[in-house]
Amino acid sequence: MTPWPRSASATRSPSSPSYVPGARPDGTLTEKLSSNENPFPPLTGVVAAVSDAAADLNRYPDLAATQLVTELASRFQVEPEQVVVGNGSVALLETILTALLEPGDEVVYAWRSFEAYPIAVAIAGGTAVPVPLTEGERHDLPAMAAAVTDRTKAVILCSPNNPTGPALRDAEVRALLAELPRGCPRAHRRGLHRVRPHG
Repeated sequence: MTPWPRSASATRSPSSPSYVPGARPDGTLTEKLSSNENPFPPLTGVVAAVSDAAADLNRYPDLAATQLVTELASRFQVEPEQVVVGNGSVALLETILTALLEPGDEVVYAWRSFEAYPIAVAIAGGTAVPVPLTEGERHDLPAMAAAVTDRTKAVILCSPNNPTGPALRDAEVRALLAELPRGCPRAHRRGLHRVRPHG
């Protein structure tokens, strides 16, 4: 029997880092904040939407998420071809890095930060450039800008930083973007934006 071929995102060399999830807290009144758990139950509208979707489990989903893409494009006044959706930020990040990186290309990110970053870079065949956090456990944005080379293809920002918590301020991010070379993408927990040329 011939096994199914594995996708690029499922291929991992023995030297690739492994994801280490946070420990599950003991007790019934605790939440795992490192996994974005919420102490409150899902909104009734969310439960209703999930229940409604379950009625169509016998159908294939729209793999292109056409309705969602169309509505997002309309809301943000862009073309549908400019919208990419996926199963969470990690799936999107892996897709983006796989499209961007060639062997030897670098990705700069703060460390310690989200455990998936070094894994995603390794899977895409890139070279990780982790930049230590400041003493206040914040992104060291000047050091991250200084770590950018002509091989840097992306800079990843995590706000609020996981697992330390501090959030990036708008002015800080703008100052970093002003330091980056034109066209250098940067990834953020809320999406990825290509830096537009000045002028």
